[in-house]
Amino acid sequence: MRRYEIDRLDRCALYTLLTTALMNLIIFPYHKNFLIPSELYSHFPTVIHPFWEHFPKSRNLNKLTRGIENSASTYTLPSSGQLFCFVETSEKHYDDRVPSIASTWLPKCDNGRFFTKTPLPNGTLSFSTVFRNLEDSYYDLFRKTFLGFYYSYAYISRDFDWYLKADDDNYFVMDHLKEYLSTLDPSEPLYLGYRMKPFLKDGYNSGGPGYILSNAALRIFVEHLYSDEELCPYDWAEDRGMGRCLASMGILPADTRDEKGKHRFIPFLPNELSEIPAGYHYYPLNNGSLISEKFVSLHRVSPRKMIFLHSILYPESGKRLFTPEFFELL
Repeated sequence: MRRYEIDRLDRCALYTLLTTALMNLIIFPYHKNFLIPSELYSHFPTVIHPFWEHFPKSRNLNKLTRGIENSASTYTLPSSGQLFCFVETSEKHYDDRVPSIASTWLPKCDNGRFFTKTPLPNGTLSFSTVFRNLEDSYYDLFRKTFLGFYYSYAYISRDFDWYLKADDDNYFVMDHLKEYLSTLDPSEPLYLGYRMKPFLKDGYNSGGPGYILSNAALRIFVEHLYSDEELCPYDWAEDRGMGRCLASMGILPADTRDEKGKHRFIPFLPNELSEIPAGYHYYPLNNGSLISEKFVSLHRVSPRKMIFLHSILYPESGKRLFTPEFFELL
């Protein structure tokens, strides 16, 4: 009788899940903003877990941190300071994006390294194989980011003021960022980035231009949120998932615009702004005129453009050539 009840619950959960998924795909065919209700997790049939790419996989730290390697150069990096940076990357970008980031902005972090699944071929670069036991897949970004933040704080150092998560197509202007962070208090639970409007009441920070947690915010995440699947349910969109998780403890996206109301974190290159769907952003971002001259980050920057941009911002002469018009060249 007990076996029958469990099977019936599993079937009900599966049918409800598939019906919800179908309705979401019909109503939202382009955004695909489908979330698996956390209430269904415990009754979802185990047999189809491997075939359901969006099902929440294990967050067990004993499994996920097993066998992680750190390159020799990581041991010479500071264990405290203003800013810790980790860049999520994968093997297909070892020959293009990784060298571009390693030769431009990443060394300007107090402690900057790549988080990968396999060791980088260049042993002089700083990397940690934090993703060793994860899938090298877009659909595992949620666990990559969650584990990345957790590992940074709990296994590398708890003594940085700020922790930055970046993708391998981000460019950060580190002196702008450090100047901005110096005006904020890392003992406050702050969540910095570009706030997006859809899905959550108070929005969430886009993963595109990267986002930053203060020491206080990351401590709360590590101690109270990482292992709590009710407060932090699985979400195939990792940035939305992180926003939902932090919001459950009252940590909401901060307003990171400058004193003129212009944006520091830029989710798209300026020449792509006309293609962004209406209503996608919490704050208006219509053209390059709304980008702060003290901008912190850009998204979707190719390796060639990254080197070019860096040469403009940090010329050998030491004289910065930046003008707002340089965005037209990107």
